[in-house]
Parts: sequence; structure tokens; C-alpha cells
Amino acid sequence: MNKLNILLTSTARRIDLVGFFQEALKNAGIDGKVIAADPEYNAPSLQAGDENYVIPHQTDSNYMETIVEICKKHHVDCLVPLNDWEVPKISAHKKELEKLGVSVFAPDSNIVKKVRDKGKYRELLDPFGVKTPLSYFNVEDAKKALEKQEVSFPLIVKPRNGSASIGVDIIDNLEDMEFAYQQAVRNIKESPLDSATSREPEDNVIIQEVIEGDKFSVDMFNDLNGRFLTSFARKQLGMRGGDIDRCITVNIPELTDIAQRLGESFGHTGYMNADVYFNGIDYYVIDINPRFGGGYAFTHSAGADIPAAIIALTAGKQVQEDWLRQKPDIELARHDTVVSINKQKVMQVLQE
Repeated sequence: MNKLNILLTSTARRIDLVGFFQEALKNAGIDGKVIAADPEYNAPSLQAGDENYVIPHQTDSNYMETIVEICKKHHVDCLVPLNDWEVPKISAHKKELEKLGVSVFAPDSNIVKKVRDKGKYRELLDPFGVKTPLSYFNVEDAKKALEKQEVSFPLIVKPRNGSASIGVDIIDNLEDMEFAYQQAVRNIKESPLDSATSREPEDNVIIQEVIEGDKFSVDMFNDLNGRFLTSFARKQLGMRGGDIDRCITVNIPELTDIAQRLGESFGHTGYMNADVYFNGIDYYVIDINPRFGGGYAFTHSAGADIPAAIIALTAGKQVQEDWLRQKPDIELARHDTVVSINKQKVMQVLQE
């Protein structure tokens, strides 16, 4: 394959990831474009792509039509979604995109549905021997568990299909629990989470035990046939806006084992990310995101090159082992840069 075009959707602030794919194409000696797409015309990443498009929000009825139009116009070979909320729609249209010759690096719909329901993690992950926190679907059940001393405060109230820390609240007494639960329902109603599930907001909240201790971000990457290729882990040292701000890369056997068990058991396509907490005795999976995690940039800086692997898989070429490894014990931190917004660089899909 001498030419290869890549579409990255919901690129937002992730100029770094756009650059990683551009560099990987260059290093592979492949002529091609990295196309950045985002709902906001002034998203910084739309100043970085070889082609840049404003697209509808994933809640818009024209969202998939627009994605398909971009794929047709630019003969897109590879699609990588970057946002939790859009993945369900893209997964539901994988066959349509694949008929256009697009390799879609997103899990199938059945996997997306499972991992986005945090309330059923115990049922989902117990068979793999992976621990998850105790969860309750309403205030009454949580109160009964507290009375039985099955759990203790603090507890966390959050959406079952949450993203970006929306509607999340930590509580340490009974009085606050009802208020936090109702607040989470209100937050869901006012956010895209409401349209991301068929459940009513009142059925989309869980109360969960808090696992206190070290926090890790763990990635798992499979090929287009769902075969596990590699995993990466980072110990979180600081967060900002629901994303890792500072971390240190780690190669901990227990985390590698959890990631491999999940990757092999799910048999998903592409990248998934999990939040894993360690209480000093056991590791617990708290959250699984069915898309390219925001923390990958740290792992890339520590020597891995998953964009190169994605390009090789799309082109039917060999994946190099060194692309699948990160150096451990590298401490890293994000910083902000400022870009000028040149509206002429950004196009509307159906208006040119």
C-alpha cells in the first residue's frame, strides 16, 4: 500500500496524536493524509491535520452520514475514534465502513455495550479472574449493604456509562447519598450521557465502593482480528479534567496479566483503556474505555509507537516488536501550547 489515509475523529486538543500518525506515515515511507475531525471549529487539533473537518456531534442524526462522506471523499483506509460517546455509533456502522475499504479500529457493538456499563463489571469480569468494586443500583440497596457492613464509607456515586468525570461524587455519610444520587441523575439529563443509552437517567446511576490506593491507567491493544498484541501501564501522579496530567510508566506483571486477560477475553479490535486501582493487596478494574486513551501520549514518549502499528496492520504489513514496548520508570507531565485558529484550514463536510 503506497498511499494510506487515516481519519481521526473527535480529535479535540490532541494535536500530539495527529502528529504521531503523521510521523508514522513518514517513517513508513507511505504517502497519505491524517484527517482530523471534531465538532468544534476551534478545536486546536483542526489546525494540525492534513485535512481538517468540523463534524456534527455524535448525538446529531447527520453524524454518521458525515463520517461516511469523509471516508468516501478521501478514500479513507483507517478510522480511529477518540471519544467514548461516538464509539457506539461508529461500532454500529462498522460493516458499512468496512465495505468502503475502511479498517475501523474500534470494538464491535456488543463489546462496547458491555464495557460501558460499569454497573455490570463484576458479572463481566469475574469469569476472567479480574476484581471489580461492589456496585449498587439505588440508594436503598446501598443503605442495606452499609447496614450489613458489606461496604463502608466513602462511597462513590457515578453514571453507569460515564465519561470525563461527569456526575461523579464521593460521599461519606447517609445524608449526602440521596442528594448525590439525584444530582447525578440531573447531570446525566443535561449531558450527552442521556442519549448514549436507552436507560432512563434514574436507571443509569450506580453507588460503588471506593478503592483507595495507587491508581493506574492500563491500555490493551489488539489487531484487526481481535488478537492481543500488547499492553501499557502508567501510574497516575496527577489528573486534570478527567485525564492524566502527570504519570510514571510502569511494567508491573500483575497489570500486564490483567490487560492480557481482558484483551484476549474481549477479542476486541484496536485500543481500549482501563482505570485500575491497587489497594495494597489486590488490583481492581474501575472503568474501561473502548477507545484510544488520552494517556497514550505518555507511553509514546516512553518509546512505543502504536500509530506505526495501526498503519502496518491497515497496510497488511508486519508489526515491529519495538513499537509495542514502552520504557518503564519514565516520569512524564503534560503542558499546554497555544495555537492560532485559522478558519480557512477547517472545512465543512457538505459545504465546500
